[in-house]
Amino acid sequence: MHDIVHQLTIQAPPDRVFAAVSTADGMASWWSEDVGGSSGEGETFTVGFAERKQVMSFRIDALEPAALAHLTCLDGPEEWPGTQVAFRLADHDGATVVRFWHGGWEYEDGAMPASSFEWAMDLDRLRRYCESELG
Repeated sequence: MHDIVHQLTIQAPPDRVFAAVSTADGMASWWSEDVGGSSGEGETFTVGFAERKQVMSFRIDALEPAALAHLTCLDGPEEWPGTQVAFRLADHDGATVVRFWHGGWEYEDGAMPASSFEWAMDLDRLRRYCESELG
């Protein structure tokens, strides 16, 4: 199995970043405006892209406030179902270090490289949102 890994520092406190990666409203602010479903541990939510031409569903496996959000992809584009996503957050002098992981990819040369690039752009949107007055 193969993994996507990114790390970035966001100039915002961990509780603000955690809200952005663990709630439907938070994710709708940076990932996709089309986020629906529940935001509790063990519950599922969907994320739609391109006017719902692509819809993914995720189960929330674990939530540790201001520290961890762990998800499993249940349905989505080829190669995504069964993969897992984790946002690990750590306070660093009032800023947040985000260690992002999207693991369990069967192939390293299929959808994974493009997904890694997309995640990098998504994580930059997360950073900009959390560092703004809106976050």
